[in-house]
Amino acid sequence: MDKRQLHQNPLFREELIRDYLLKRLDADEAEAFECHYLFCDECFEELRASQALMTGLGQSKLEIRRVEDMLVLQFAGPAQLTRQSFELTELRRALQQKDTKVLIDLSRVTKIDSAGLGQLIACYSHVVKNQGTVKLLNPTAKVQTLLRLTRIDSVLETYYDERQALESFNNT
Repeated sequence: MDKRQLHQNPLFREELIRDYLLKRLDADEAEAFECHYLFCDECFEELRASQALMTGLGQSKLEIRRVEDMLVLQFAGPAQLTRQSFELTELRRALQQKDTKVLIDLSRVTKIDSAGLGQLIACYSHVVKNQGTVKLLNPTAKVQTLLRLTRIDSVLETYYDERQALESFNNT
């Protein structure tokens, strides 16, 4: 990533931000851009404005559906549950109702940090207050490793088959 071009060519910067938000950058490009915008107020503000615009245009990254009395949450594409991600914000918003049976599909989550893990626990706490339960579906190997290391897997049941996960709600 050429940082001079990033600031001298507004079109290049807009295209880079678009590609970053749509997860079209390879891992090295994405990391270089993340390192840059964390220290560049101008790029950070433009990134946040672009994120807000995408959200305002209704490009939801979280699919919400109901199966009988169960809420199933699935990310529409590759997702990151990280401190500044829209996916994390959408997950937070989706669980503000009084649902008592929630299944979160993590099959498309490529990256998760402490904020994402914290949000999973916050979701669990919110639903438990309503005398319900949250279960996880299909976490990637990377996410499963973090769930195991943080012992969150001892609190949140994990399933690898949606039908079995949904049936398990009726057995509790």
